[in-house]
Amino acid sequence: MLVSFRSRLIALFIGLLTLVQLGSAVAVLDSMKSDNLEQGIQSLKVASNVFQLTLDDRATQLITGVRILVSDFGFKQAVATRENDTIRSVLENHGKRINAEISLLLSPRGELLTSTKGVIKQEQFQDIILLARRSGRLSVANIVEVENQTYQMVFVPVRAPNVIAWVGMGFLLDDALAKQVKNVTHLDISFLNKSPEYGRSSVSTLPAATQKLVLSELIDLQAVSKTPQFTNDEEYLSLSVKLNADNQWAILHLPFHPWLENYQSARNQLISIFAMTLSLAILSAWFAAKSMVRPIQVLVEFAKQIGRGETHTPPNMKGEFGVLSGTMTAMQADIVKREEELTYRASHDLLTGLYNRSAVERFLSESLPRDSGCLILINIRHFKDINNMMGFENGDRLLQLFANRLIEVSNQSELLARLGGDEFLIMHLDNLPEKSIKALIHSCCDQFELAGSCINLQLSVGILPFAHSSSDVNKVMRRIDIATNLAKETSNGIVVYEMGQDESHQRELTIIRDLPEALETGQLFMVYQPKVNLAKRQCLSSEALIRWVHPVLGFIPPDEFIRLIEQSGNIKLLTQWVIKQVLAQQVIWQKNGLQMQVAINLSAHDLQDTHLPRQIQAYLDEFNLDASLLALEVTESAVMADTETVIHVLSELKKLGCKLSIDDFGTGQSSLAYLRDLPVNEVKIDRTFVKDIDTNKNDALIVSATVKLSHGFGFTVTAEGMENHVGLSILESFECDTIQGYYFSKPLPANDFGEWVIAFNGDHSKWWQSRS
Repeated sequence: MLVSFRSRLIALFIGLLTLVQLGSAVAVLDSMKSDNLEQGIQSLKVASNVFQLTLDDRATQLITGVRILVSDFGFKQAVATRENDTIRSVLENHGKRINAEISLLLSPRGELLTSTKGVIKQEQFQDIILLARRSGRLSVANIVEVENQTYQMVFVPVRAPNVIAWVGMGFLLDDALAKQVKNVTHLDISFLNKSPEYGRSSVSTLPAATQKLVLSELIDLQAVSKTPQFTNDEEYLSLSVKLNADNQWAILHLPFHPWLENYQSARNQLISIFAMTLSLAILSAWFAAKSMVRPIQVLVEFAKQIGRGETHTPPNMKGEFGVLSGTMTAMQADIVKREEELTYRASHDLLTGLYNRSAVERFLSESLPRDSGCLILINIRHFKDINNMMGFENGDRLLQLFANRLIEVSNQSELLARLGGDEFLIMHLDNLPEKSIKALIHSCCDQFELAGSCINLQLSVGILPFAHSSSDVNKVMRRIDIATNLAKETSNGIVVYEMGQDESHQRELTIIRDLPEALETGQLFMVYQPKVNLAKRQCLSSEALIRWVHPVLGFIPPDEFIRLIEQSGNIKLLTQWVIKQVLAQQVIWQKNGLQMQVAINLSAHDLQDTHLPRQIQAYLDEFNLDASLLALEVTESAVMADTETVIHVLSELKKLGCKLSIDDFGTGQSSLAYLRDLPVNEVKIDRTFVKDIDTNKNDALIVSATVKLSHGFGFTVTAEGMENHVGLSILESFECDTIQGYYFSKPLPANDFGEWVIAFNGDHSKWWQSRS
């Protein structure tokens, strides 16, 4: 028994010291365990964010690759005409180039049209496409289950200009992706498919010996997605991430045994220190306890600073605490490095190292509006041909060389960027003289050495002075695009944006957009210009011409809207409408006793449609009309677009009994081979050579020779643009067959035309004399 006060005092101090030490030890160990768990959970959350960014980055790359495909005109045409073999071949080739494991084409409603992976259930894509259409998104990414395999899929619409299909491509969520995520996050990952149709299947980086055991313990993945769960042996701390609305999950596994070992090591050290302090004096024990708690507190505070994202100098420690401090410092550096990498990827083009479109738009939003400086958008012409000839690898190399060249010659620029594909942007905040801009562009065109060959580039350059810009970044980018597109049509390839071009572009978009409504609401109507037979002095035929009076834009010249409709791919819709209008009018004329052959103009797109003869025959049957009442006019340029197909279509039309004419003869690349090979009945001499035939001897010689040549081939000849009686006499002397022009009449509405024909044919000699 302790009797003396000293003994009791020592016992009291020892007891107090023991309680203090025990309390301190428990508090420190509990704090360390809690911090370990908190850091483990934080590591899992960071890894989850990195994993999601990895998926997003892959989706962005895949969307970029697919947009290149859907912007290809040939591919759009193949989709529009349902050339399944061509579509499948393009999907396979493009999919291989961007390492996509699956490629498919869907209808605008999500119905499967073709696929590179055999038979696929189409129902799983329809909801995705429906959601994309409702939201108006230009692309959509999703995780999809196909034949017991999980894919990261992206879907991009094919527009012409409306959505005519959706292209889908995807990466397989396989071991390669799992290893990639593990290399970035330093954590194991599993992809788990709990589909009741195929059963539970998984892809995992976990060791094979523990994989089945760890995954079998994760029953309620929904709960694990909110609160990380330990395995029974606390070897792993797992966090689940739901990939889609079905049964696909990703599970991140943090190996927790290193954390447990650190915890156990610290616990043993504390026990040793506790045993030693019991043999020391109370004062020594107190100092020892205090000195041991202080570094832990420092580390805890340092961990909290890391958790808050703050950057501080790491504590200078040695021993076990130094190891822990170094580990936490390394963790902090890794987090900062990953954040810097993600920030760089978000603002830079990975191929060239230049800024990307997002960085440009952000910089413009901060810099505009301003009065000085300009944007220069450079487009490499025929870059697709370079890719096709030399391969995509050399194409990418050329883009890198071009980017380096831009860096060399644009050292005074504020910003250089690659917007995507073969488009590069230069931003200057100071005004550049035209001479400097031309010198810069000339330097960019100099030879590039690629794969042992020297290549000279042709560029289309659009320039937007900031004085003509706007605070609206989207409007600025649209204006520079307009200037670049106009540059493609110029000889020197350089266009400076001018005020009003944006409105012109909007006008073109309005015309293309409003065509379907115009056909339904009667904004478009037909007029007819007489064609007078000189030998019979009778009007036996006419040419149908289309007119458009827009409720906002007013009268739109046919040359303007027909060109835009051809570019938008809607010319077939317009042609079908014209044919029906003309045939319906002929039925009315026949009821009134007027028999009239009417000529309709066909475009190059119409003549490349092998179904056109069957469609025209169906229309003739529908209106119960003979094919001889229909004449079809084609231009030389339309024939040159695809000579073999055009000749086939014309031959079929001629078999129907339709009259065929070569329109605007002499203005294109006229060739005797066309006159020899084309199954036509008539040659129409362009008004360019006819309107001044009475004053221009060269025009008269050309017309005379053309008439003789055409008659030699057995064709009749129509002269367009006849405007005076002297010219009419000359054409009669050349034995021209038919005259069309304002000398007789301008194009007339159907009712006025019928009255004019009856009056002209009823007393043509008197009318003829009065006109002379």
